[in-house]
Amino acid sequence: MTRLSCSGTWLTLYCLAHAGGSAQPYGRLGAAVPRGVRVVPLELPGHGTRLRESLLGEMELVVTEVVRLIRRDQEEQGDGDGRDRSFALFGHSFGALVAYETTRRLRQSGAVPELLLVSGRISPAWPPTHEPLHMLPDPLFTAGLSRMGGIPEALFATPAVLQLFLPSLRADLRMVETYVHPHTEPLDVPIAAFAGLGDRLTHTEGMKAWSELTSRAFDLAFLPGGHFFLDEPGFRGAFEDRLTRIALSPVPTATEGGATASPEH
Repeated sequence: MTRLSCSGTWLTLYCLAHAGGSAQPYGRLGAAVPRGVRVVPLELPGHGTRLRESLLGEMELVVTEVVRLIRRDQEEQGDGDGRDRSFALFGHSFGALVAYETTRRLRQSGAVPELLLVSGRISPAWPPTHEPLHMLPDPLFTAGLSRMGGIPEALFATPAVLQLFLPSLRADLRMVETYVHPHTEPLDVPIAAFAGLGDRLTHTEGMKAWSELTSRAFDLAFLPGGHFFLDEPGFRGAFEDRLTRIALSPVPTATEGGATASPEH
Protein backbone atom coordinates (compact mmCIF):
# COMPACT_ATOMS: atom_id res chain seq x y z
CA MET A 1 0.00 0.00 0.00
CA THR A 2 1.26 3.51 -0.80
CA ARG A 3 0.51 6.65 1.14
CA LEU A 4 -1.56 8.10 -1.70
CA SER A 5 -4.08 5.32 -1.29
CA CYS A 6 -4.98 6.64 2.14
CA SER A 7 -7.70 9.27 2.51
CA GLY A 8 -7.21 12.55 4.31
CA THR A 9 -3.94 14.03 5.51
CA TRP A 10 -0.97 11.67 5.26
CA LEU A 11 1.74 14.22 6.04
CA THR A 12 2.01 17.51 7.92
CA LEU A 13 4.67 19.89 6.62
CA TYR A 14 5.94 22.35 9.22
CA CYS A 15 7.50 25.46 7.64
CA LEU A 16 10.07 27.87 9.08
CA ALA A 17 10.78 31.29 7.61
CA HIS A 18 13.90 33.17 6.59
CA ALA A 19 15.64 35.65 8.92
CA GLY A 20 13.25 38.31 10.15
CA GLY A 21 10.38 36.87 8.14
CA SER A 22 6.87 35.89 9.06
CA ALA A 23 5.99 32.26 8.58
CA GLN A 24 2.51 33.06 7.30
CA PRO A 25 3.47 33.58 3.60
CA TYR A 26 4.89 30.05 3.66
CA GLY A 27 1.31 28.86 3.82
CA ARG A 28 1.28 29.51 0.05
CA LEU A 29 3.26 26.30 -0.28
CA GLY A 30 -0.09 24.61 0.11
CA ALA A 31 -0.43 25.15 -3.65
CA ALA A 32 2.85 23.30 -4.27
CA VAL A 33 2.30 20.09 -2.35
CA PRO A 34 0.56 16.82 -3.26
CA ARG A 35 -2.98 16.12 -2.15
CA GLY A 36 -3.07 15.07 1.48
CA VAL A 37 -0.19 17.24 2.67
CA ARG A 38 -1.18 19.75 5.34
CA VAL A 39 1.05 22.85 5.38
CA VAL A 40 1.56 24.46 8.80
CA PRO A 41 3.70 27.63 9.01
CA LEU A 42 5.34 28.00 12.42
CA GLU A 43 5.57 31.59 13.68
CA LEU A 44 8.40 32.50 16.04
CA PRO A 45 8.08 35.09 18.82
CA GLY A 46 8.98 38.59 17.62
CA HIS A 47 8.04 37.74 14.04
CA GLY A 48 4.92 38.26 11.93
CA THR A 49 1.72 37.69 13.88
CA ARG A 50 3.79 37.40 17.10
CA LEU A 51 5.66 40.65 16.52
CA ARG A 52 4.78 42.06 19.96
CA GLU A 53 6.36 39.08 21.75
CA SER A 54 9.98 39.14 22.87
CA LEU A 55 12.58 37.76 20.50
CA LEU A 56 14.24 34.58 21.71
CA GLY A 57 17.70 35.32 20.32
CA GLU A 58 19.34 31.95 21.07
CA MET A 59 19.13 28.87 18.86
CA GLU A 60 18.40 26.53 21.77
CA LEU A 61 15.42 28.65 22.79
CA VAL A 62 14.17 28.90 19.22
CA VAL A 63 14.34 25.11 18.78
CA THR A 64 12.54 24.58 22.10
CA GLU A 65 9.74 26.86 20.92
CA VAL A 66 9.49 25.13 17.53
CA VAL A 67 9.25 21.72 19.21
CA ARG A 68 6.52 23.10 21.47
CA LEU A 69 4.56 24.40 18.48
CA ILE A 70 4.87 21.09 16.65
CA ARG A 71 3.75 19.08 19.66
CA ARG A 72 0.83 21.40 20.29
CA ASP A 73 -0.29 21.05 16.68
CA GLN A 74 0.04 17.27 16.82
CA GLU A 75 -2.03 17.15 20.01
CA GLU A 76 -4.71 19.32 18.45
CA GLN A 77 -4.81 17.08 15.37
CA GLY A 78 -4.73 13.80 17.29
CA ASP A 79 -7.82 11.66 17.53
CA GLY A 80 -6.73 9.52 20.46
CA ASP A 81 -5.87 6.42 18.42
CA GLY A 82 -2.24 6.49 19.57
CA ARG A 83 -0.79 6.33 16.04
CA ASP A 84 2.29 8.30 15.11
CA ARG A 85 1.63 11.31 12.90
CA SER A 86 3.79 11.55 9.80
CA PHE A 87 5.45 14.92 9.42
CA ALA A 88 8.28 16.71 7.64
CA LEU A 89 10.12 19.98 8.23
CA PHE A 90 10.92 22.69 5.71
CA GLY A 91 13.01 25.79 6.32
CA HIS A 92 14.34 28.55 4.09
CA SER A 93 17.68 30.27 4.82
CA PHE A 94 17.69 30.92 8.60
CA GLY A 95 14.66 28.62 8.75
CA ALA A 96 16.74 25.81 7.23
CA LEU A 97 19.18 26.03 10.13
CA VAL A 98 16.31 26.02 12.62
CA ALA A 99 14.66 23.07 10.87
CA TYR A 100 17.94 21.13 10.96
CA GLU A 101 18.49 21.72 14.67
CA THR A 102 14.83 20.98 15.40
CA THR A 103 15.08 17.66 13.55
CA ARG A 104 18.02 16.71 15.74
CA ARG A 105 16.13 17.67 18.90
CA LEU A 106 13.04 15.73 17.86
CA ARG A 107 15.13 12.63 17.12
CA GLN A 108 16.34 12.66 20.73
CA SER A 109 12.74 12.17 21.87
CA GLY A 110 12.04 9.45 19.30
CA ALA A 111 10.04 11.63 16.90
CA VAL A 112 11.29 10.84 13.38
CA PRO A 113 10.43 13.25 10.55
CA GLU A 114 9.81 11.67 7.17
CA LEU A 115 12.02 14.25 5.49
CA LEU A 116 13.99 17.44 6.12
CA LEU A 117 13.64 19.98 3.30
CA VAL A 118 16.00 22.96 3.22
CA SER A 119 16.49 25.85 0.81
CA GLY A 120 18.64 28.94 0.47
CA ARG A 121 21.21 27.79 3.04
CA ILE A 122 24.52 25.97 2.72
CA SER A 123 25.36 23.11 5.08
CA PRO A 124 25.34 24.18 8.75
CA ALA A 125 28.72 22.47 9.11
CA TRP A 126 30.20 25.15 6.82
CA PRO A 127 30.85 28.78 7.83
CA PRO A 128 28.52 31.50 6.49
CA THR A 129 29.19 32.75 2.98
CA HIS A 130 29.49 36.38 4.13
CA GLU A 131 31.35 38.49 6.66
CA PRO A 132 29.40 39.13 9.90
CA LEU A 133 26.85 41.91 9.65
CA HIS A 134 24.75 41.66 12.79
CA MET A 135 26.80 44.17 14.83
CA LEU A 136 26.82 46.90 12.16
CA PRO A 137 24.69 50.06 12.50
CA ASP A 138 21.37 49.97 10.68
CA PRO A 139 22.43 51.70 7.42
CA LEU A 140 25.46 49.42 6.94
CA PHE A 141 23.50 46.39 8.12
CA THR A 142 20.70 46.86 5.59
CA ALA A 143 23.13 47.84 2.83
CA GLY A 144 25.12 44.65 3.37
CA LEU A 145 22.02 42.50 3.27
CA SER A 146 20.81 44.29 0.18
CA ARG A 147 24.08 43.65 -1.66
CA MET A 148 23.74 39.93 -0.95
CA GLY A 149 20.06 39.83 -1.87
CA GLY A 150 19.19 38.85 1.70
CA ILE A 151 16.20 41.18 2.09
CA PRO A 152 13.05 41.01 -0.07
CA GLU A 153 13.08 44.01 -2.41
CA ALA A 154 9.53 44.93 -1.39
CA LEU A 155 10.76 45.89 2.07
CA PHE A 156 13.00 48.65 0.70
CA ALA A 157 9.96 50.30 -0.88
CA THR A 158 8.48 50.82 2.60
CA PRO A 159 11.20 52.08 5.00
CA ALA A 160 8.80 52.25 7.95
CA VAL A 161 7.98 48.55 7.55
CA LEU A 162 11.67 47.72 7.14
CA GLN A 163 12.34 49.34 10.51
CA LEU A 164 9.82 46.99 12.11
CA PHE A 165 11.70 43.99 10.72
CA LEU A 166 15.20 45.11 11.70
CA PRO A 167 15.23 43.76 15.29
CA SER A 168 14.19 40.25 14.21
CA LEU A 169 16.48 40.38 11.17
CA ARG A 170 19.44 41.32 13.34
CA ALA A 171 18.64 38.71 16.02
CA ASP A 172 18.20 35.91 13.48
CA LEU A 173 21.32 36.86 11.55
CA ARG A 174 23.34 36.91 14.77
CA MET A 175 22.33 33.28 15.36
CA VAL A 176 23.37 32.39 11.82
CA GLU A 177 26.70 34.20 12.02
CA THR A 178 27.69 32.87 15.44
CA TYR A 179 26.43 29.30 14.94
CA VAL A 180 28.98 26.53 15.47
CA HIS A 181 28.04 23.03 14.25
CA PRO A 182 28.28 20.77 17.33
CA HIS A 183 27.24 17.41 15.85
CA THR A 184 29.45 14.51 14.79
CA GLU A 185 26.89 11.87 13.79
CA PRO A 186 24.76 12.26 10.63
CA LEU A 187 20.98 12.29 10.80
CA ASP A 188 19.06 9.17 9.84
CA VAL A 189 16.50 11.37 8.09
CA PRO A 190 16.49 12.00 4.30
CA ILE A 191 17.38 15.55 3.25
CA ALA A 192 16.15 17.41 0.17
CA ALA A 193 17.96 20.68 -0.59
CA PHE A 194 17.09 23.48 -3.02
CA ALA A 195 19.14 26.49 -4.14
CA GLY A 196 18.68 29.42 -6.49
CA LEU A 197 21.18 29.62 -9.32
CA GLY A 198 21.55 33.35 -8.71
CA ASP A 199 21.64 33.19 -4.90
CA ARG A 200 24.71 35.03 -3.57
CA LEU A 201 24.21 33.49 -0.12
CA THR A 202 24.78 29.92 -1.30
CA HIS A 203 27.24 28.07 -3.52
CA THR A 204 27.45 24.65 -5.12
CA GLU A 205 29.90 22.95 -2.77
CA GLY A 206 28.19 24.27 0.33
CA MET A 207 24.84 22.96 -0.87
CA LYS A 208 26.30 19.57 -1.76
CA ALA A 209 27.75 19.37 1.75
CA TRP A 210 24.26 18.80 3.16
CA SER A 211 24.77 15.21 1.97
CA GLU A 212 27.37 14.73 4.72
CA LEU A 213 24.73 15.44 7.39
CA THR A 214 22.53 12.43 6.63
CA SER A 215 23.01 8.69 6.36
CA ARG A 216 19.83 8.46 4.27
CA ALA A 217 18.87 9.69 0.83
CA PHE A 218 19.94 13.15 -0.31
CA ASP A 219 18.55 15.21 -3.19
CA LEU A 220 19.83 18.57 -4.40
CA ALA A 221 18.17 20.80 -6.99
CA PHE A 222 19.51 24.07 -8.40
CA LEU A 223 16.71 26.25 -9.74
CA PRO A 224 16.30 29.63 -11.45
CA GLY A 225 16.16 32.61 -9.10
CA GLY A 226 18.05 34.43 -6.37
CA HIS A 227 17.77 34.01 -2.63
CA PHE A 228 13.98 34.33 -2.58
CA PHE A 229 13.01 31.84 -5.26
CA LEU A 230 10.17 30.03 -3.50
CA ASP A 231 7.47 31.50 -5.75
CA GLU A 232 9.28 30.39 -8.91
CA PRO A 233 7.45 27.63 -10.85
CA GLY A 234 10.64 25.57 -11.01
CA PHE A 235 10.91 25.43 -7.24
CA ARG A 236 7.29 24.57 -6.74
CA GLY A 237 7.50 21.76 -9.26
CA ALA A 238 10.64 20.31 -7.68
CA PHE A 239 9.18 20.69 -4.19
CA GLU A 240 5.98 18.87 -5.10
CA ASP A 241 7.95 16.15 -6.86
CA ARG A 242 10.06 15.45 -3.76
CA LEU A 243 7.02 15.15 -1.51
CA THR A 244 5.19 13.00 -4.08
CA ARG A 245 8.07 10.53 -4.00
CA ILE A 246 7.45 10.08 -0.27
CA ALA A 247 3.76 9.51 -0.94
CA LEU A 248 4.50 6.82 -3.52
CA SER A 249 7.04 5.01 -1.36
CA PRO A 250 6.08 2.07 0.84
CA VAL A 251 5.50 2.71 4.52
CA PRO A 252 7.85 3.08 6.30
CA THR A 253 10.09 5.12 4.00
CA ALA A 254 13.19 3.15 3.08
CA THR A 255 14.75 5.26 0.35
CA GLU A 256 18.41 4.77 -0.42
CA GLY A 257 20.73 6.53 -2.77
CA GLY A 258 23.15 9.37 -3.26
CA ALA A 259 22.85 13.00 -4.20
CA THR A 260 21.25 14.23 -7.36
CA ALA A 261 21.80 17.77 -8.56
CA SER A 262 20.47 19.51 -11.63
CA PRO A 263 21.68 21.83 -12.97
CA GLU A 264 24.76 23.16 -11.18
CA HIS A 265 26.20 26.64 -11.13
